[in-house]
Amino acid sequence: MCEISFHWLLNQRSLSLRSVLSAKASFNTIHASELADPSEFTSPGALMLTLGLAFQEAAEGFERYVAALAAAGVQGIGFGTGLAFSEVPAELIRACSQHDLTLFEVPRATRFVSITTAVAQEQARLDNNAHFALHRQQERLNQAAATSIGALIAQAGKELGAAVAVASSSGAVVSRSDRGQLSAADAAVEATEQTGRETGTSTSTGATITSIFGSAGRRWAIAVTRAEKFDSYSRALIRHLAGLASLLLDHPDTTAHTILGALALDAQLAGVNSPALQAAFHVVDSHDLVDVLFLTAPSPARLARALNEIGRTEPLSFVRPEHDSALVVLPPGTAHSEFLGKHTRHLRASHLRHIQWQALTPALISSLHNHARSLPLGTVAPFDSAAPTWLAEPGVPEALAARRTATVNRLAEHDAQHNTELLATLRAFLVGNANLATAAAELGVHRHTVRARLDKVEQLCGVDLANPVTRAELLLLSIDS
Repeated sequence: MCEISFHWLLNQRSLSLRSVLSAKASFNTIHASELADPSEFTSPGALMLTLGLAFQEAAEGFERYVAALAAAGVQGIGFGTGLAFSEVPAELIRACSQHDLTLFEVPRATRFVSITTAVAQEQARLDNNAHFALHRQQERLNQAAATSIGALIAQAGKELGAAVAVASSSGAVVSRSDRGQLSAADAAVEATEQTGRETGTSTSTGATITSIFGSAGRRWAIAVTRAEKFDSYSRALIRHLAGLASLLLDHPDTTAHTILGALALDAQLAGVNSPALQAAFHVVDSHDLVDVLFLTAPSPARLARALNEIGRTEPLSFVRPEHDSALVVLPPGTAHSEFLGKHTRHLRASHLRHIQWQALTPALISSLHNHARSLPLGTVAPFDSAAPTWLAEPGVPEALAARRTATVNRLAEHDAQHNTELLATLRAFLVGNANLATAAAELGVHRHTVRARLDKVEQLCGVDLANPVTRAELLLLSIDS
């Protein structure tokens, strides 16, 4: 929940609230109760609304009441006058002052429901703004990751307003970005030395968060430190940072061959024509023929595991990863439906066999990408060029991007923050011809679970999945993303 400032609440003229004591600056939730001790039913950071009915005949009870709320982490009290008490009791004012709680008066004409409604609307506005800001931050981290691990760590420090560092299991600090006197380097090194932690787990202590990742004897830790605590959006951004760092570090691109492959693919797609480029591709095949595989995965971690397996089984492959998808170039005759083995069920893959490497163009890669995303999860299929060609026409990508922000991207952000699978469920439902049973079988869940997730999708995106036109639009957006 986003924090709401008491200053904002008291400035809502329609509520006619009157400040009595200003202590705490903000709250994150709101409750109304007439219990003599509601602390069991509240939560830290709350604002309590009450008429004081339990103390109408015993105002001295306010001391015990406020002490219990303060111990439970309540930030302030809104006291309704004009019913049990004509004014805010002196005993309540004294107790709130002693326990450092904000106190304001709610006049008889202002209903408590008006306050809770105003707070809910403001929190929804702040949440939407925070979701949008998180998406923009993730995009900037993606761009930085395309440069180097150092650029990624530096950008993460700017976005989080924190010191960030990544260390290897050898105790070496791979990259760091300090913030003033704050450094996260020691925390990162210490985290890599800890045992009993599974890959991808995260722990937090105070204002430091560490995330450990790695496989096959390769282990890294990211540490993020700042003066203030981290909210849920900062934590989501740190999880995204760890996924990007895993792609850059826990990946065969650390070898000279795979670095050569990534550079060769980038150069080819950029239209470079040189003898050096031809020599690079001859490492894959001396007759200029290659197999091309385009992979998409539900998460960067799933993709990284599949790419690690490819690097072990076919060391001559060239790989160009990008977040949750990757272009893979293989020796001719290599790409087939069984090539990915146990990882197949977690991937969507489109492949082309025996083509000239010179035929690799951004347009072809885009078509492969769209075809792969249109496949059911767990499918490796020959490339089908049936994707609409008008997607690349002027103005279309911009229009799609604007609509995608309100739908597909919103679901992706919700999944990242709440550990849900709404986007994967929507794709499975749409690719499976809007069949609940087909989607449930692909996801390995009950049809009722799929239905409940789709209801949440409709609520978040403001769409009607019963409308075939809406389904067609969302299918296009979820595939071309």
